[in-house]
Amino acid sequence: MPHRPLSSSGRHAARTVPLRPPARRALPLLCALALGLAGGGAVVQAQAAASIPARVPAGPLADALSRFALQAGVALVMDARQLQGLHSAGLSGPVSAEQGFARLLQGSGLQARRTEAGYVLEPIPAPASEADTPTLLPTVRAKARSEAGAVTEGTGRYGATGPSSSATGLSLSLRETPQSLSVITRERMDDFRLETLAEVLEQTPGLSVTRQGNAIDFRARGNPLNLQTDGVRQISSGWYYLTSTQYSLDDMAEIDRVEVLKGSSGLVNGAGYPGGTVNRIRKRPTREFQASVSAGVSSWNNLRVDADLSGPLSEDRRLRGRVVAAAAEGESFRDHERRNSQLLYGTMEADLGSDTLLSVGLSLRRRELQGMGSTQPIQAYTERGEVLGWTPRGFNVGARWAGYEQRSINLFVRLEQQLGRGWLARLQLGHETMESPEMRVGYLLGHDQAAFNRWTDIHSRNQNLSLALSGPLALFGRQHELLAGLEVTRFRAGALRGDGSRATLADLGLDYAQGGAELPRPDDQAWAYNAESWVQRQRSLYAAGRFSLSDSLKLIAGLRSTDYRQHDTTASWWNYHLVENGVTTPYAGLVWDLNRQLSLYASYASIFQAQSAQDEQGRTLPPEDGRTYELGAKAELLDGRLHLALSHFWMKTDNTAEETGGQTPGGDAAYRAVSGATRRGYELELSGELARGWQAQGSYVMNSSNLESARNTPKHQFKLGLSHRIAQGRLRGLTLGAATRWQSAISVASDKALLEQRAYWLVDLMARYPLNDRLSLSAQLNNLFDQRYLAGVTDFRALHYTWGAPRSFGLSLRALF
Repeated sequence: MPHRPLSSSGRHAARTVPLRPPARRALPLLCALALGLAGGGAVVQAQAAASIPARVPAGPLADALSRFALQAGVALVMDARQLQGLHSAGLSGPVSAEQGFARLLQGSGLQARRTEAGYVLEPIPAPASEADTPTLLPTVRAKARSEAGAVTEGTGRYGATGPSSSATGLSLSLRETPQSLSVITRERMDDFRLETLAEVLEQTPGLSVTRQGNAIDFRARGNPLNLQTDGVRQISSGWYYLTSTQYSLDDMAEIDRVEVLKGSSGLVNGAGYPGGTVNRIRKRPTREFQASVSAGVSSWNNLRVDADLSGPLSEDRRLRGRVVAAAAEGESFRDHERRNSQLLYGTMEADLGSDTLLSVGLSLRRRELQGMGSTQPIQAYTERGEVLGWTPRGFNVGARWAGYEQRSINLFVRLEQQLGRGWLARLQLGHETMESPEMRVGYLLGHDQAAFNRWTDIHSRNQNLSLALSGPLALFGRQHELLAGLEVTRFRAGALRGDGSRATLADLGLDYAQGGAELPRPDDQAWAYNAESWVQRQRSLYAAGRFSLSDSLKLIAGLRSTDYRQHDTTASWWNYHLVENGVTTPYAGLVWDLNRQLSLYASYASIFQAQSAQDEQGRTLPPEDGRTYELGAKAELLDGRLHLALSHFWMKTDNTAEETGGQTPGGDAAYRAVSGATRRGYELELSGELARGWQAQGSYVMNSSNLESARNTPKHQFKLGLSHRIAQGRLRGLTLGAATRWQSAISVASDKALLEQRAYWLVDLMARYPLNDRLSLSAQLNNLFDQRYLAGVTDFRALHYTWGAPRSFGLSLRALF
């Protein structure tokens, strides 16, 4: 689009949407434009009143307005800066030009004013009584910035600008946030069929995903990650069945985007891991009707279907709803491993008044896994350093009968109240329960042993209540943003754990090379059980602000105070109790806008994490304290469509648990507390539109550490996802894409042997072709070159490994309504 030169004030000049209507309507619209420009104000009035069959998909507000102006055949003059970060839910059906603009601009604080030559976008004027009231400070009329404008569904983009509250609780754009923040958009997930949380995080810039048997570990900057959904913390604690089984295989059909903050996040989490936070943002109901259904097949007899229905539930659109359902089943590349899952998500939004929004929702999940090897990887060396040789990639240490069934219910309620002058109060409640009637475990413990166990009555509950107040404040002639709130979280989990047993493979008449398929199933009556429980409680008060020190320099500062309780009982030898009151986690950041495209930033963030690791005397290690320092630059290029970020980070943790190689009195791995553990490195990330039709998201990360255990995490990583949509010719509408990942070597070592996975590349391909306006066909090819690689290496005194997935293929069909 053509742009006028910048004005002397440095602001963006207004832009006029050019008239490029479809060929079918070119003649009448061009005639109408000619009459209007010749002085026909009546033509503009006629166009304003005429009914237009609008069809505008959800996406950035600027794009939606441009598209609608073209469909209506009117000129629209608008300032791009006014629309930065704003999103439209789309528009469908017959409307007049004025009705269409009004619906698209609803809640933005802007209006489209009709002139003789077309329309001009401008702020809605304040009421005369308010505008005429003398005041010593400027009157604040802006509404609180809503994160509904950050919706990525329907944008067709890999880049996002925000706003996001994942880092500070304040609703800031990604460029305004003084920490590394990556977003995986709905378009990125759909293009490459990223259907589970693990698959999404494998493609996320700056994250490493490693596997230990069936367990999946997520890390950023060498540290574990915290999990949230819509900003509500989801705590997982305890053994494997309370961590990897809970969230890593969650279906992503209900999710609009995944925001990943890297670094400490005590301001929004209180207690937690210093690596970062993964915040899954759910889809919300739309004001216009939309629906989709898809079905797909992929390697290892996998089948999947999902459906998504959204729209108004009342004629005035004040009540809206959405339902998402998904089901999948199939096998794995591992022998005799099968899984199936179902998801049902429903949500409603109601405008209780012009300033009140109520949202309620429910997610039901069920997942079943059979042929599970638990956390046990494949043994590569004996404890004496003897080589056992490589197994086939399909080798499974787990028994056919081993597995679990998991059911979860997640309820949420959110009430948002506009208080006037841009202030917003938000009350949010969350209640999540997970249950597994039993988990049976049988696997090859080593080259000469097998282990058996059983858990019953596995359950966990996450409860959350938060109240936040945010808004602008005019002070010393400048406008600032404030946030204050309180949060109460409770987590409780428990199970009955069998006493377990072991047997030699010789006594069972089995050989390690056979795998776990022939392991016998123990008698259910033979078990004796111990009750285990994990309890955490947090109460927090927090405050934060974004202070305008000058037109170009902003200070973000905040503080959280947390009262923390944790009590774990995992066996007769372990009774762990921790109480911490008034633990403070401060936050500070500076953002300096050098110009309209480039900002520099610096930040400090902190967090603490209680831990249950024990030393060789059975004493529990003190809480880990993490601090992150970060310097960086963020840029928005190509009129904000392309985003670049460069950061240098330095992290320090005290009381970090590191394995000693010994055992606790209870027989578990023993740890020591390491003070001054450091991790440092840098990240380079890009996301967005490289050129018209080209979408990209990628990163290069270097992460070094002084911890011995850091060797099993890659020091260097490169990721790039790229797609191109052909806009002209016989293949018009065809989208082709590739995603590649490279990482440096990882290893584990004992005093007898070294197990190393050298640096390797993985390449995935995708293609999507529209068969017509509503039906599209997609294909995916993962691990194109069938790379044989280890997805994780583990030191269990003997050295172990877990195979990565071989080449796989998928085909899916999607219909839009």
